[in-house]
Amino acid sequence: MNDDQRRALEHVRDTCAMLHSFLTTYPSNRPPERVRSATFAQLTDDLLDAVTAAQNAGVPEQRIFDSM
Repeated sequence: MNDDQRRALEHVRDTCAMLHSFLTTYPSNRPPERVRSATFAQLTDDLLDAVTAAQNAGVPEQRIFDSM
């Protein structure tokens, strides 16, 4: 695996971790619904971008999903 592929996988892993953290936020700590919806949309867009970048770098799909 080359450096570009490694960085792409790290980006997928980090973005997925942020999304997971956001989704498991304790209900009393959640922001208002409008903010929560916008944040969720941004995080899922970021994850899609990270996965696309990893695919474009030549990382096999199974390896991408294993890193999530």
